[in-house]
Amino acid sequence: MTEQKQEAREQWNYEELSEVLEEVKKEGYDKVALQGPDGIKDELITYADKLRNEGIEPVMIGASTFGACGIADEKAERMGAEALIHVGHTRFLHPEGADMDDFNVYYLPYREDREIMPTLREHYEEIEEETVGLVGVTQYMDRAEEAREFLEEKGYEVVEGKTGLRTTEPGQVLGCDAGAAHNIAEKVDAFVFLGSGHFHPSQVSETGEKVYVVDPYEEHIWVEPANSLDDETRAEHARVIKHKDKKKWGIVTSSKKGQNYRRAVQIAKEKLEKHGKDVYVFVEDRIFEPDYKGYGIDVYVNCACPRMTKDWQDLAFVSPDALSVLDEVEIEHE
Repeated sequence: MTEQKQEAREQWNYEELSEVLEEVKKEGYDKVALQGPDGIKDELITYADKLRNEGIEPVMIGASTFGACGIADEKAERMGAEALIHVGHTRFLHPEGADMDDFNVYYLPYREDREIMPTLREHYEEIEEETVGLVGVTQYMDRAEEAREFLEEKGYEVVEGKTGLRTTEPGQVLGCDAGAAHNIAEKVDAFVFLGSGHFHPSQVSETGEKVYVVDPYEEHIWVEPANSLDDETRAEHARVIKHKDKKKWGIVTSSKKGQNYRRAVQIAKEKLEKHGKDVYVFVEDRIFEPDYKGYGIDVYVNCACPRMTKDWQDLAFVSPDALSVLDEVEIEHE
């Protein structure tokens, strides 16, 4: 990326902040909290300085956030802040219709300054299918239009991603919502994904289509195979079968408003009780496996962030969908 382009991207982010600052000043807020993910914490300090220069006292939220599902409004309010600037993500829509707007929250998606178009231009010929869906993470979706125009110039038919249940930006994929891809899957033969890492592309692969990942960090295009989470799904089903005769089951949800799926908790609870289980519901802000040891519970159902199911090592942790296996196996009741 050229120094000129990097400066332009930084300028774009600061212009977005300036617009938020104007709104904050218009409302007359004296104290405003700042929250963001690990990768841009140094930028948050710069933003705090800009707030202070405008006569606004900044409050820093120390814990990292992994998405706009984890708005730290309660922490901000407890410190006397009148508003919260959430940096790094777009507004999150709760699929169960829960209220996400009971505090003054301003969203700054923050666009990644690393260039992605050179990788697409150099490696586009590796995309074999002619009709592709275009999706990605929010940090690169400001370049989606440029990517679409380039691909169409090269002869591809490009179908732009829609919004999902939880997203507000067309084509945007979250770790818990690949609806932007699922909504157009029948119209495409493959997907082009703007971003890096396997976590988000693997969600897109659940459409049953191959995913070409335009990775600005690896600087090449690599392929996430279709249905790449099938092995993980089979592993969860195996865990349920292994523990099917256990009496005590736990359900875990989060106190974070965007990860507090009360309807999912109730559905999972009813399913387990139907099969004669004693069910215990746990709630916590940040969920760590060691906190759930010692209860004598062998298996937990994750009704919070889907990503956590992948992180636990010692205790069995499954998604609510995996409980369907209980309807297919014979259970010994104690």
